[in-house]
Amino acid sequence: MLTLSAHTMEGTSLTDTLLARVGLMIAVLVLSALVYLCYGYAPQIAARISPTTVHGILRVIAFILLCIGVQIAWNGLEALLKTVLQTHG
Repeated sequence: MLTLSAHTMEGTSLTDTLLARVGLMIAVLVLSALVYLCYGYAPQIAARISPTTVHGILRVIAFILLCIGVQIAWNGLEALLKTVLQTHG
C-alpha cells in the first residue's frame, strides 16, 4: 500500500494533495481495522471455512500480490526507461 501510494501525489494543487493524504489516512485506518479483526478472529474464521475454500482464497491473494508486484516493477522500469531515453535521446 505504501509503495503504490507514492504515485498518488501527482496532483499539483493543495486541494488535490490534501484529498490524497486524507484518502490514504482513511485507507490505512480501514486496513488496520480489517487486519486486527482478521487476526483476532482467525481461529473462528478458519473453523468455518473448508480447506478447499482456503486454498482458493490463498490462490486469489497470491494472484493479487503478483499483480501488485508487476505494477511496482513496471513503475520502476518506466522511470528508469524515461531517464535513460532522455539522456541518450
